[in-house]
Amino acid sequence: MRTIFKTVAALSLSAIAAATASKAEDYNWMRELVQLRVAAMNSRATGEPVQLSARSSRIVGGTVAPNSIHKFQVALLHKSIANNFNAQFCGGTLVKPNFIVTAAHCSEGTNPADVQVLTGTQDLNGTGVRRNVTQIFIHPQFNNVTFDFDVAVWKLASNASGIPLATLTTTDAPTGTTVKTTGWGSLNGGNSFPINLRQVNVPIASRANCNDANSYSGDITTRMICAGLDAGGKDSCQGDSGGPLTRNEGAGFKVLTGIVSFGEGCALPNKFGVYTRIANNAIRNFILGKIGP
Repeated sequence: MRTIFKTVAALSLSAIAAATASKAEDYNWMRELVQLRVAAMNSRATGEPVQLSARSSRIVGGTVAPNSIHKFQVALLHKSIANNFNAQFCGGTLVKPNFIVTAAHCSEGTNPADVQVLTGTQDLNGTGVRRNVTQIFIHPQFNNVTFDFDVAVWKLASNASGIPLATLTTTDAPTGTTVKTTGWGSLNGGNSFPINLRQVNVPIASRANCNDANSYSGDITTRMICAGLDAGGKDSCQGDSGGPLTRNEGAGFKVLTGIVSFGEGCALPNKFGVYTRIANNAIRNFILGKIGP
């Protein structure tokens, strides 16, 4: 399975584009590539064949997100697709007016000229502002086999002024703390995606629990944090890749605690959602090194 993953991870976006040139004009090969990368990561962890259709891609057990909370949420778009709904392939978080934080696996092989970032809306209905991207920074230690150091920073060509920003956490919350994850992932594990941003509340799981034999069997590093229920039922998955995991520190759920990274299946028992851990010094310092204090 490791060989299969390396093959998938090594595919460039331009290669996928050429291979799908004969398909419909609004075919979003960027979304498919991200899903393949996450499916291959799951395959490596479980030893099962890569089966994209078997990996659900949605916020499970959640609701439509209220407009008042997640204004810092952004959507990553395939620039050549005019329709926001069809163009979205990952999520991200606005942490400075001209910088977003997202996942490295949403960014690897991506040319800034080929993407845009949708700001100022929680709906993929044509509202909001599409902003060009000037630079994409991927953590130099990102491992596209294990998804360790799964973080990237995108610099926008223009400021998203007047939008409340998320702040970077400095410490880990205790196990059991309620956190919130959001995204536009598929509602049925296939090609049915919501226009409205979805949200779900989940508790932080201990690294020991997430790393035990009935979960991820030691694959969870100190650059990762897990959230979800032992019984399953609530989760994010790869359709929400790059989006925020936030917690409430007195000002609403605006403290960025994690980045949606990967997860086996979707909302399965003992298969928690895995997120890039913002409180880790290597992750936090990388972000601050690009966006400034």
